[in-house]
Amino acid sequence: MKFRTNQIPQRLKAAIAGTAFALAACFAVLPGAAQAQMGPDYWQVTGVASDDHLNIRTGPGTSNRVVALAPNGAVFRNLGCRGEGNGRWCHIETPDGSTSGWVAGRFLQESGAPTHGNGSGQSDVPELYARQTGEIEVRFAQGCTVLYNPAGRVVTAGSSCSGTQRNRAHDAVEAHMREQGNHADHSGGGSTAADVNVSGNGTIYGGSALNGRIFGHKEGAYALTVSGSGLTCTGLFRHAPGTVRSESASVHCTDGASGTAVLVRNNSGNGSTLTMTLTNGTGGYVLF
Repeated sequence: MKFRTNQIPQRLKAAIAGTAFALAACFAVLPGAAQAQMGPDYWQVTGVASDDHLNIRTGPGTSNRVVALAPNGAVFRNLGCRGEGNGRWCHIETPDGSTSGWVAGRFLQESGAPTHGNGSGQSDVPELYARQTGEIEVRFAQGCTVLYNPAGRVVTAGSSCSGTQRNRAHDAVEAHMREQGNHADHSGGGSTAADVNVSGNGTIYGGSALNGRIFGHKEGAYALTVSGSGLTCTGLFRHAPGTVRSESASVHCTDGASGTAVLVRNNSGNGSTLTMTLTNGTGGYVLF
């Protein structure tokens, strides 16, 4: 049965009008994140300085850690935006789903779906992984992986890495280290880049002789061995002796004891002193 407009019962008209009003009110009070879901399917990075990249963070706000960087023109899937402080932050994801995070909304503009095979490589966003050893691994969805030592210098790069990817990996690591406040590792100049092989002598608390050695190839991996009276303990330092004011390392010994070794640069700048304290109540020092 069909009704002309003027034949629709008054009660039905009122019900339709009420439903429409309720829907309009519902959309009017939707939270920011829900409204954002009704935005574009894709965002494109824009407005970033030509010599810079957009930080992709673990959460909305500058206090969150940077996990990746994106250049102008990179296209991401829109996962929703929300207000945070005086700004807007958007949750984004690379089209292949390999990288996601939060970015400042002022650097995004509406975009269509990414064009595959355009050769720009802009959607190949570097993703950072900080290892427990302090090394930093940068991965790309296209297969390239670059490994950096804790001081931010390249250890190795995959054969598939292009020059552009290596440059982006370098920028990503530099940004990560700035965020973490790791500037001291670059301050040693050529001295930190040299191979290290230093030896020293000291005393176990109680009078027995103690010998020590610190050695390694370039920065970020310096092995420590301390031995005396049948005891041998080993550890690992991240900085070359003398390049930082002090550094501590966990040590493990052949008799099952463990502890901490602290290497302090002497005030005169000539050599360092190692102090070792073990869980079994023993310890000692070595002068390098």
